Amino acid sequence: MSADPEMERKIVDFLRQNGKSTVLIIFKKFGLNRSTANRLLYSLEKSNQVFKSDETPPVWDLMEKKTEIIHTPKPEQKSPTTRDSRNTRDSRNSRDTRVSRETRDTRDSRETRDSRDTRVSRETRDSRDSCEEIQEEHVRDLLKSGGLKAHQIAKSLGQPTKNTKKQLYIMEKEGKLQKCSRTSFWTLNDEESNDSYNQESSSSSSSDHRLGSNSGLSQSFDVITELGKGGFGFVYKVKHKYDGKIYAVKKVVLTGKADSEVKALARLDHPNIVRYITCWSDSENCTSNQVSNSKMYLFIQMEFCEGGTLTTWINDRNFYEIKRTTMEIHKIFYEIISGVEYIHSKNLIHRDLKPDNILFGSDGKVKIGDFGLVVHQTTDSGDPIERSNKGTPPYMSPEQKNGKNYGEKTDIFPLGLVWFEMLWKISTGRERVKLWPDLRNQMFPEGFCDSFPTENKFIKEMLSFTPEDRPQAKHIKEKLEKFFSLDQNLLSQNTI
Repeated sequence: MSADPEMERKIVDFLRQNGKSTVLIIFKKFGLNRSTANRLLYSLEKSNQVFKSDETPPVWDLMEKKTEIIHTPKPEQKSPTTRDSRNTRDSRNSRDTRVSRETRDTRDSRETRDSRDTRVSRETRDSRDSCEEIQEEHVRDLLKSGGLKAHQIAKSLGQPTKNTKKQLYIMEKEGKLQKCSRTSFWTLNDEESNDSYNQESSSSSSSDHRLGSNSGLSQSFDVITELGKGGFGFVYKVKHKYDGKIYAVKKVVLTGKADSEVKALARLDHPNIVRYITCWSDSENCTSNQVSNSKMYLFIQMEFCEGGTLTTWINDRNFYEIKRTTMEIHKIFYEIISGVEYIHSKNLIHRDLKPDNILFGSDGKVKIGDFGLVVHQTTDSGDPIERSNKGTPPYMSPEQKNGKNYGEKTDIFPLGLVWFEMLWKISTGRERVKLWPDLRNQMFPEGFCDSFPTENKFIKEMLSFTPEDRPQAKHIKEKLEKFFSLDQNLLSQNTI
């Protein structure tokens, strides 16, 4: 029996009044999602109330109309009569009238059918356009957590690389994406960024974004490659000319925000946080008569993390089927939570925790990076600080998205999402788009809770809508320590 007989009745009435329709027309008419509309239609088909055509997408109509077409009786054959000429003439006139009426009805029926076919064709085209829009949304969602190459995006979308590349170049032409010529990675344009660097860069020349020939960076370092760029500025992999070591140098416009980032980094000294070396300011042109008119930049020198990002670690498992043991996963997450606990102990909130900002050193140790959005939890007097909704939307806590006042527990919410991503294989972009809203509402995909009976309880608590219901980082760390000691043998054997 159908789970929603009332909606099925409405669909049948709609088809009876309007004729054949696509699922797009039906789900828009009744405010359903596509999967629900399809489920109801196939249920009606199973009960022989409707049928579908062989077109793509299929066109639906009432089964009774199909039956009428098959079983329409032929007109009754009347025996000829020759009683008198008047009756013969009347019969002929009647027959001519009937033929004329049938011809007109056939013509009207054909016009109605042509009109309906035109409408269905238009709705089919609209459906195809809608699918293309959804596909573009999938691409955007994939790239929110970091850059990917075209073949990786294609695999996630489940479509040929050739078609994917065509779509990517269209989005690039529309200014939605950008491609790094050196690495071939596709990334989102940082159009949502509101910091001063992004605002000023739109009006400055391209040479303004590069290292000036007289800048403090080129005086002491050889630039090896550009590691990243965006609203935050630029990050370079460099080699020091004197000590010969490799470092990462971040270049940002000198603002109060950049100053806060440096001061936060300088306070932090922990094995799971990117190590700060030093910083300096410099103008693009540093001759004495030009300094006053030049834009000032801040250069932040940090340790270089050779092991890449957690995004790459997750993608290697999802797309290239590199096996990860649960022991490895929990060891990494333990190091992440240790770093976050230390950040919170310094009265700071990171505000942008996501796989892209979690790095690995040459020894495989976790290094939390990108402190561009770091803020104090309270003022020196202990008063709460007014908040903004800056961050990465898919990973932001509900209160951070709404711009409400929040504290350290706003960092716990994204950590719940990150832990889930590390445990659960998400094979395609479509799958990610479908499950992410549910995940943010503490609803896990089928099989997750059975596979991870302890972890799912921790993660559900971390994803609580109310910050007060989330555990502190130090309590999560304590639970993990207990969890490891209890299930260490089991963890070392399971692979994901």
